[in-house]
Amino acid sequence: MAQNSLATQFQPQALPKQPTVPLHSHSTQVVSKPATLPVSKFEKCLAVGLSLVLVVMALMVVNAKNGVSAAQQHLQDVNSQITRYENKNTSDRQTINELMNRSRLEKVAKQNGMTLSDSKVRNVNK
Repeated sequence: MAQNSLATQFQPQALPKQPTVPLHSHSTQVVSKPATLPVSKFEKCLAVGLSLVLVVMALMVVNAKNGVSAAQQHLQDVNSQITRYENKNTSDRQTINELMNRSRLEKVAKQNGMTLSDSKVRNVNK
């Protein structure tokens, strides 16, 4: 195909004139503030409801912390009681061992006019 030289025949057309508007106008425009929308009853009820839920949840957190503190105090009381009983048991075991001492048994036997023979002594342990 042969080129028919249409490109050379193209004549640019003039663009239509646009009115020039300055970028910064010095005129004073009155900007009115938009009127605030009224709060509906549903929005009021929703806000009150959410506030009540927030207060109830805060009270529940305080109550839970109080319960945890009470449980920790009870645990400390039980642990101190356990320690007290363990100390008493240790003391009682020591007293029992002192009372079962061979020299003490011989002393008690002599005081009561008895003799202690090894063949007749039997040790029972649990």
